Amino acid sequence: MDSKPPNFKENFLLARHVLLVAAPVGALVGTAVAAYDYVVNVVLWERFLNTFPPLALCLLPIAGMFLTGLILSFFRVPSSSMADEVVRAYHRPDAGIDYKSALPKLAASVATMGFGASAGMEGASKWLGGTISSFVQSRLNRFPALAWMHGRVETTLIAGAAAGISAIFRAPLTGAIMGIESPYKRDMAHDALIHGLVASATSYAAFIFFRPATPYFPIHFTYQLDGGDLLLCVPLGIAGGLASHAFLGLLWWIKRLWAGWGAPRFVKTLAGGVIVSLIAFGANALVGSPVTLHSGLPVANRLLNGKFTLTAILIIFVAKMLATSFTFGSGGVGGLFVPSATIGAALGAAFDAGFHPSHPGVFTLIGIAAFTGASYNSLLFAAVFVAEATGNPALVVPSLIASSTAFLVSAGISNSESQRHQRVGV
Repeated sequence: MDSKPPNFKENFLLARHVLLVAAPVGALVGTAVAAYDYVVNVVLWERFLNTFPPLALCLLPIAGMFLTGLILSFFRVPSSSMADEVVRAYHRPDAGIDYKSALPKLAASVATMGFGASAGMEGASKWLGGTISSFVQSRLNRFPALAWMHGRVETTLIAGAAAGISAIFRAPLTGAIMGIESPYKRDMAHDALIHGLVASATSYAAFIFFRPATPYFPIHFTYQLDGGDLLLCVPLGIAGGLASHAFLGLLWWIKRLWAGWGAPRFVKTLAGGVIVSLIAFGANALVGSPVTLHSGLPVANRLLNGKFTLTAILIIFVAKMLATSFTFGSGGVGGLFVPSATIGAALGAAFDAGFHPSHPGVFTLIGIAAFTGASYNSLLFAAVFVAEATGNPALVVPSLIASSTAFLVSAGISNSESQRHQRVGV
C-alpha cells in the first residue's frame, strides 16, 4: 500500500498557493471593489439622484463622458477596454496588464459610471481584480526568498478577476464561473478553477463586510419548475441570440465610425455623451423616467416587478441598447454586463407580458440569462447568475435552456475581441 498518492506533492503545492496567495488576494480585491463601489454609487450617483431632477440627470453623461475623454487623453491611456484587457493579458502574459495607465483608467471609469452613462460596475471590478492580482503575483515572483508563493501570473490574474466579479455581483459562484469562462468561447481556463473559487469566496466575504449584501434581483416567490415555462425558454433563447447579434453589430459599427473620426479623443467621448443624454431625454419623455442612465439595475428590477406596459418595455429595450452602444462605441470606460442584463430583462419582460408564465417576472429573469449568455458566449455563468442573484436554484434549469439556445444562435459572436475559441491543442 502506497504511503502517499503519486500526486501528493503537486496537490500540496497547489493548496499552498491557493491558501497563501489566492485567498488573501481575493480578500484584497473584495475590499478594493467595495471602495470603488462606494465612490461610484454612493459618493457620486446616489448623491446626484437625491439632488437633481430627472431632466438635469439626463445632462450628466455629457459631463461624465467629457471627463472620461480628458483623462484618457491627458494620461495617454492606450485602450479604454477593461474586461477585455484581462482576457488579453491572460492569453498574452508577456504583455500583461498596463499598470502605468491603471489609475487613470480607473478614474475614467468612475467618470463614465458615476455621471450616469450606460455602463456597469462588473467590467471595472473584473479589471480591478485582475490588475491587483497580477501585480501582486508578478512582484512575488521576483523574490527568490518567496519561492513558496511563486505561481503563474495568468492563473492568479483570472482568480483576481473572478474575485472582482464575485464581489460586485454578491455572487461568489457566478464570479468564479464567469472568471474561468471569459477567456474562451467554447472552453474554460481550467488551471484557474480552484484559485478562482477560493478567491471569489474570500472576496465576497470582504466585500459584504463593507457594503450591503443585497441580492441583485430580490424576488418574493420560490420558483417551481413548470413545463409551459420550459417550452417557451427555447423561443426566448432564440430571441436573445438574435437580439445579441443586433446589439453587438450596432456596437462594433459605432466603434468603427468613431475610430475613423479624426477628432481629439475628448471630443469623441463628448459627442458620445451628448447622444447618450439625448437618448435619456427621449426615454424620459416616452416612459416618464430616464431609464437608460447608469447601469440600469433599478430599471431591471422594475421590469421584473411588472411596472411597465408592453409599449414602455419595447422602448426600454431599444433605448438601452442604443445608449449602451454609444457609451462604449464612443470610448466610455466600464462594464457591459449589467446594461446587457437590463436589455435582456426588457426582452424577457415582453415575453412575460405576452405569454404569462407560471410566476410573474420569470421570463424577465430568463431573458437576462438568454441575452447575456449570447453576448458573452456563456453556457454557465449567465444561468448561475440568475439563480444566485435571486436565491432560487430551480431557475438554473429554464435559464440553462435559454442561455444554451442563445449561445448556439450567437454563433461565436462575442463582445470580447480577445476571447479565443478554445485552448490550443484541444
